[in-house]
Amino acid sequence: MMKEFDFLADLIADKASRRTIVYIPNPGNFGDGLIRYATKQFFADHEIEHRELNIGYVHIRYQLIPYLLKRHRYTFIYGGGGAWSKSYRFGHDICRFISSFTDELIVLPTTFGAPVKAVRGIQFRRDEFESKENNPDAPFCHDMAFYLCRGTWSDRFDASFATHNLGLFLRTDRESRFMEGNLPEYNRDLSDMGDHMANANELIREVARYRTVVTDRLHLGIAACIARRRLHLLAGNYFKIAAVHRSSIAPYFGDLATFHNRDVDFRQVIEQLTSAAAGTNPSYNHSCAR
Repeated sequence: MMKEFDFLADLIADKASRRTIVYIPNPGNFGDGLIRYATKQFFADHEIEHRELNIGYVHIRYQLIPYLLKRHRYTFIYGGGGAWSKSYRFGHDICRFISSFTDELIVLPTTFGAPVKAVRGIQFRRDEFESKENNPDAPFCHDMAFYLCRGTWSDRFDASFATHNLGLFLRTDRESRFMEGNLPEYNRDLSDMGDHMANANELIREVARYRTVVTDRLHLGIAACIARRRLHLLAGNYFKIAAVHRSSIAPYFGDLATFHNRDVDFRQVIEQLTSAAAGTNPSYNHSCAR
């Protein structure tokens, strides 16, 4: 898995030898925070000096313009994510704006939910399937969060760290497969409890408290893989989760992860897992996701 990150590091290091790197994290939730957390560790390990520009959601162009007017000095690195889809497309829009000034742009591993138009530079895709069809010239690299799987980083979350049997972490935003008010009991949309600038070590530690994780949030699933927890990953409302599962989770974490596609009755899966985890413990339903 690390060879793809080595290629990415060499590419960025070459750019950094000639220009100042401006890193723009993709704005979003706690999952985007995990991407940023891993990216910053990646930069530190490879001694890639950079300026970080947190553009958020407002006054984006005003924040970028001072750098773009001096574009000959900079290479822009835009954080990976899923904001190139019908549900969220601000990642594409931001990079298209940067591309109107310069082709010195690197997009970190991203899901391309539609054909990419008018974006210059190098865009890395994080799956080998639909994103490849939508952006065939994009090289592949695993989602940046997987960088945290290197070495012995996961050893800090051994079996004794888990204090609960089952965590239900299903999304509640516009990508949810569940109707509002129709989510399973004790669900927590953990990704909504932080943003892209949050300390994502806390996210991994929270996920690691559970022996088994059920989620339709890609980065909660990746956090479970990092912590070496059992994972039941549910398909989302488009191909993103299935494609990353096939590209990065199944080949490396197949012993831990089970993927449930869109044809599966998710409620039945959740009920079975809840029942199995509860066993004879009468207090289970009061502690499983607290």
